[in-house]
Amino acid sequence: MGLAVLLGMVSASVAAPLFGRPETYEVDGAPVGIGSLQLDGEQGLDIATANGTGADGPSISLLLNRGDGGFLPEIRDSVSGYSLQSIATADFNEDGLGDIAVAADVIESLPARGVVLVFLNQGGLEFAQPLEYRLPGLFPRCLEAGDVTGDDIIDLVACHSTAIGGMSLGVVTVLAGTESGGNPSGNFRIEFTTLAGTEPSSVALGRVDGDAEVDIVIGDPVDDTITVLYGTGDGFAGPAPVGEVQTAASVAVVPIESQLANVAGVSRNRGRLVVFEQESPRQFEMLEEYQVFLPTSIVAADFDGDDRTDIVVASNIGADLWRGIDEGRFEHAETIYTAQVGTRLEVDITTGDFNADQRIDIATSSAEDDRVTVVLNGSSLPATPTVTPTASNTPTITDTPTRTNTPTRTHTATPTSSIPTPTHTPIVTTTPLGPGDANCDGRIDSADIDGLVLRMFGPGCPAADVNGDGVVNAADMVGLIQLLEMGS
Repeated sequence: MGLAVLLGMVSASVAAPLFGRPETYEVDGAPVGIGSLQLDGEQGLDIATANGTGADGPSISLLLNRGDGGFLPEIRDSVSGYSLQSIATADFNEDGLGDIAVAADVIESLPARGVVLVFLNQGGLEFAQPLEYRLPGLFPRCLEAGDVTGDDIIDLVACHSTAIGGMSLGVVTVLAGTESGGNPSGNFRIEFTTLAGTEPSSVALGRVDGDAEVDIVIGDPVDDTITVLYGTGDGFAGPAPVGEVQTAASVAVVPIESQLANVAGVSRNRGRLVVFEQESPRQFEMLEEYQVFLPTSIVAADFDGDDRTDIVVASNIGADLWRGIDEGRFEHAETIYTAQVGTRLEVDITTGDFNADQRIDIATSSAEDDRVTVVLNGSSLPATPTVTPTASNTPTITDTPTRTNTPTRTHTATPTSSIPTPTHTPIVTTTPLGPGDANCDGRIDSADIDGLVLRMFGPGCPAADVNGDGVVNAADMVGLIQLLEMGS
């Protein structure tokens, strides 16, 4: 189990770079996640990003494929009333058009809650008002789409948090896709939920232990662990350990031909790509570590067509291809691109065939410089046109744009104020009942939610510090909601 320090080295076995020249595209502010999907049924996959702090608040950006692997300027969908955290894309109702799901926190109504929003594609680049599915907890950090229940219908897997007795606990929830009239409906129901770690932030789906069931691999950067929920056919067992990875920022299932799958993860703080070998079903041992720089996201696929799984690592400074070699090991094959400006934070990655040549391409999003970077596999992207697309090939929407050259549509939650407005005036006294009596009125009730919100933005009752860590923030809101639930 040696350490392969290979950063910046190109394997002698690779004669030429696999990936072409990158192209970048502007999107709305601070994209927190990226996905590929078929928006309009035309050649080449399109791209969607969920944006945390756009020009007019949280939003979804759509990049429409020109048909050659290049993309038109963004179309922007405003999503008011939510704090967006992650995105997943798939054809949820199998109508041939890609749909979008976003994990989010509701920020404009009380009590606060974590939700999954599902936007069904109605055609013509129009999406229905989102369907909201409440999660049994708060702060959803990841969302993945795939059939994990074995019924050939796309499901959603979210990781988020809850609080019990003032302690933060991780939660993984499966939202099962439902059917109507024998066909996928695009609707979901909570099928399964379980505690898992402290603050899970990434999941990967795949058949890990060699049986027919899809498993859920979980990365937890607070617990420094990778674990697995093993599919049982009627639910999931676990979480069972894979291994320790300090600040596990992202995970992947790594299929090995004629063998049990391996599992990979990246350590954000240590700068490592870590591969665990599954020597027998559900028994893992660390196989190898590889040095990388500030990794944020990984994805596993056969990028070079040699029937071995490769890994692309996205980081603060760009993206690198790690080529699969014998016995589940990897070697650094090439630097796919290097960031051109600034420090790139919260980089997410997706794959797709963007130019319809049967090769797997990549796209990454950067929250720091509000851009999407697309790199084709085996060729370079066509240069972005310098002229404005004509009306015949420019997607249009029926709503009035709110900003020049950036069409904007709005999905609005109620109420619409940016900061919740208290309905009770906190009564500040010197003798709060105890932690959770956030308005110091001698009771712990729903009025304390307003008091805690006020305390986040200014002076107020000291008992709003529910967990006693000296600051009043979202963690205290979780604790207060838990107190209220226990008292109801």
